[in-house]
Amino acid sequence: MNPHTRRHLKTAIKVVVTLILLTVTFRLIRPGVLLEHMGGAHAGLFFVALLVLILGGFAGAASWFCILRSRLSAITYRQVGACHWSGMFFNSFLPSNVGGDVVKGYAMARDQGQTGFVVTSVLLDRALNLTMLLGIGVFALLLRTAHAAWAVAFLLAVLALIPTAVAAARRLRQRRSRPEGEGIRRGRRAALVDAILDWVAAPRLFIPALAAALTSQFFKTWSQVFVIRALGLALPTFCVWTVIPLFGMVSALPISIGGLGVRELVAQRLAGPLQFDTTHLVALSLGGHLAVVLVNLLGVVPFVLGRRRRGWKASG
Repeated sequence: MNPHTRRHLKTAIKVVVTLILLTVTFRLIRPGVLLEHMGGAHAGLFFVALLVLILGGFAGAASWFCILRSRLSAITYRQVGACHWSGMFFNSFLPSNVGGDVVKGYAMARDQGQTGFVVTSVLLDRALNLTMLLGIGVFALLLRTAHAAWAVAFLLAVLALIPTAVAAARRLRQRRSRPEGEGIRRGRRAALVDAILDWVAAPRLFIPALAAALTSQFFKTWSQVFVIRALGLALPTFCVWTVIPLFGMVSALPISIGGLGVRELVAQRLAGPLQFDTTHLVALSLGGHLAVVLVNLLGVVPFVLGRRRRGWKASG
């Protein structure tokens, strides 16, 4: 089977899985109630959710910018933001969970070169943001279960890891800079490891990247509070800090199209143990996904402008 056929087969399987999971989910909820809440949404509050998501998008571009600056010192935030938002657009409209990462990585490598490093930076940025999302969920879960002392201990442990990681990266980078045979032996993955060490060993880039990724995931999670209020859902607003990170983690699984179906099935399974209304939790998942898709539409602007700019340069 050639790669082209294999890619189409994977896409077809994802479409089928998505439809099956959504069908199962809708059989387990009250569709009439779901449509009532979706149709009667408060436009103003939903618009606020979109604005908060946009802030999260710009913060997400900043985290990638800080990673790229470890090797591409002349790059500007504007260039990174254009590629980042273009990738967000394709994340919603390509039948793949990583389609947007491929697009933004290709656009950056095409303009800046250093393809291997750019690919590494995309993977690092994705892993960093997922880690921050997981951290938010763990911290909120500890608070929700009345373990405030454990939540504080978790936060302090994370903060302590930052200088430890910087020191370890500097030490490893010094070892790797020695002639072969005196330090760590270089292999096929040397470029990947070197790129990670260069970034972590530079606090002026590493710490801002962590802060930007945390801010991005904070805004993206917080936006769902306004989705709850806009849809008039009978859900405690604090639940977003534990539920939304879980939605984000399962959405990253390459099982369905953009996590659709998987996320809603997880919502249905969570509703009972959390004593939430199943239909309302599924409505939050679908409403949040709709908000993300609408915000990601903004990415078509830098994508189209970039194509026109390259067309003008070619014709000139």
